[in-house]
Amino acid sequence: MTRASRANVIRWGALAVGIVLFVGALYYINLSMAVGTIRRLGVALPLALFFSGLWHLARTWAWAQCFPQPRNVSFLRLARVRLAAEAFSYLTLRGIAGEPLKVVLLNDRVDTREATAAVALERMAYMIVTALIVGIGSVLAILMLPLTRLWFRVFRAFALTAAIVAVLAGLVVSGRGVYMQALLLRMDRWFGTSIASGRISRFVTAVERQMLDLVRGNPRRLAVLVASTVAAYVFMALEAWVILRASGTPVSAIGAMTVETFSRVASFASAFIPANLGALEASSLAAVAAIGVAGGGAALALARRIRGLFWAGIGLAIYPRGAQRPAPADAETAVAGGELSTPQVLLYIPRDPGVKVSPTVRFAGMGLGERILRSALRAGYSRVIVWEPEGSAGASPRLFTRLAREIGRSTIARTPETLRSALSEFAIDGHVTVVGAGTLVSPALLRDAAEMATDAGCVRDVSAGDDWPVSGVIRMRSDAAGDAAFVSKALAARRAEAWRPNGDDVSSGRARLAIRVVDTDDIARAEHHLRRSSYKDTDATVARFNRRISLPISIALIPTPLTANQLSVILVAIGFYSGWLFSFGSYWAGVGAAFLSLAASVLDGCDGEIARLKYQESALGCWIETVGDYSYYIAIFIGMTFGAVHQTGWGLFYWIGMAAIGGTLLTFALLIYLRTRITAGQPTRLHAVARERFNTDASLWTRITWNLAFVATRAAMPYGIMVLAFLYALPLVIVLAAIGSNLYWVTLVIKLRDLLREEETVAA
Repeated sequence: MTRASRANVIRWGALAVGIVLFVGALYYINLSMAVGTIRRLGVALPLALFFSGLWHLARTWAWAQCFPQPRNVSFLRLARVRLAAEAFSYLTLRGIAGEPLKVVLLNDRVDTREATAAVALERMAYMIVTALIVGIGSVLAILMLPLTRLWFRVFRAFALTAAIVAVLAGLVVSGRGVYMQALLLRMDRWFGTSIASGRISRFVTAVERQMLDLVRGNPRRLAVLVASTVAAYVFMALEAWVILRASGTPVSAIGAMTVETFSRVASFASAFIPANLGALEASSLAAVAAIGVAGGGAALALARRIRGLFWAGIGLAIYPRGAQRPAPADAETAVAGGELSTPQVLLYIPRDPGVKVSPTVRFAGMGLGERILRSALRAGYSRVIVWEPEGSAGASPRLFTRLAREIGRSTIARTPETLRSALSEFAIDGHVTVVGAGTLVSPALLRDAAEMATDAGCVRDVSAGDDWPVSGVIRMRSDAAGDAAFVSKALAARRAEAWRPNGDDVSSGRARLAIRVVDTDDIARAEHHLRRSSYKDTDATVARFNRRISLPISIALIPTPLTANQLSVILVAIGFYSGWLFSFGSYWAGVGAAFLSLAASVLDGCDGEIARLKYQESALGCWIETVGDYSYYIAIFIGMTFGAVHQTGWGLFYWIGMAAIGGTLLTFALLIYLRTRITAGQPTRLHAVARERFNTDASLWTRITWNLAFVATRAAMPYGIMVLAFLYALPLVIVLAAIGSNLYWVTLVIKLRDLLREEETVAA
């Protein structure tokens, strides 16, 4: 049997075991009772998620202590790496697949040997201390709970095993040498091999030595590892206690600890089963049965399954990306903005005596200088050369040094010789785009500049639009750009031209972003135009009102590591939670769900705003946002359907809800089809293109349908839901959704020929 065959046998065998356990657990679970129990959990479910979040923080705290101090990786980075690896591990082989991923995700900050030792030490400490806690919990269960003979033997075995682990751990920690190398040498003597001298063996031995040195040389670290593992155990016991109590199952603190004790053992034993499928359900039922309160097993199993999926989703959403490392210019020809025909160079001159605004001044949460560098890289430039001559007034060498290290593909020139050398090395085609002090531009304008050719001795202005021939950005030959005085004079002449497009011109597509900010009095105006440029030209009145709330939040989030796609995933989770609250059918649950729905609606603009202001726009991001919006509608309609039945007692609402969901799905299917057909690869243009074509030769019916469609938008609908929630009339939403969604998809079908007609779309 080949290695691949053995791997397949193990993988499918583990999955089969999980399925058998899952089916067995379902056999003993009354599903209708379990679903009803989960519904009764109410606020206990988010409280349980809170305790599991504390568990993750405790584990991250322990892991942080396993690195040599001071460590060169932040706690936040470790938390992100750990959640991402745990998410991957949860879906594959827990405790096996995720641990190597932690090392891989840290390889840009931490030496591989140090990272491996830290991961191994934290995992070993967790297993050993957990074994000791399991032993103590088993003893308490034996002494204080009325166990059956079978469970008495089970917990006695746990206690004896924990005692053996404690003795062995004590011997290892109190010892002086390493053990793996000695074992390998002994095996070599027995079998005549040379395993101990191999590369892998040397690496494993080095990791073992470093791991033991970390523990033996620092009693405080050992204390932290023990304390964090105990805290993690307590948090999980609290989670079990909260869920069982909320489900109406009487359980004591000792009982909750006993449940967690058995769950820990089952977790270790079932690590080879992907997603712990079946084992989690079976262990929850068995653990609760052991303390004589079997009625809460289903609720505990389902709640913990929800918890696992929740944190797996969070982990995948915040999956960390390694820091960008500088790469050779000839390898940097493509970026998210698209591939340029030849490597392009941007020369940035951030300071000028005539400009009083420093490149460190923040606009929409990001410094002016950083915006220029990120815009250039987003536009596809392979190199940014920053002219910061030594001794220049107001120079801040560390600013661009830091940016060059973080962003990459940047060169700082401090002397005329280094400037000319950099231009000669990187400007392969002989053309350079130049941006000077007091100018803020977008990636789109810089990309336009990259397509322009120039003649020797010629300086060309890069237009911001038909009505704005001067943007402050110029294009010239690289040999002329080596004369910094000549370039500065050319830029000063452009700054004297104050006519620039405003934010509305940019958001409507009439112009590229080009803002002149020379004096301190220009800062507020520039900030206003930059913010307005992040609007969409398709925004209705309600959407623009929402942006007055969402935009300040987005700007506050700009300096954080949060990406637009990660925020989209968070909003999806809020939408699903709103739908769950709607399903209760009670007054205050409906009001709370409506409030969350409205909050998610307002924040829905943040992901797009962050993407535009951080230069992270992508077709993928647009699709993620679209899927998030669609899932929001489905979640709240499903929740409202169940809520309407519970509120009114009328089973008819099941059929009305099915009609609403069916019409919504048909509408979404048509919109997805149109998005792929009529947007020319620019999915964000769907609304603008559809609006223009929808109203072509429009009848009274289609005009009314289009004008009323805004009521069902993500921006407007939550306000209506909030009003109906206060009136305790949420079932009316399902009725209106059933009517409106089906009328809308029928209208789309009627206008499909007009919508699909061949026509060149306007570039974004």
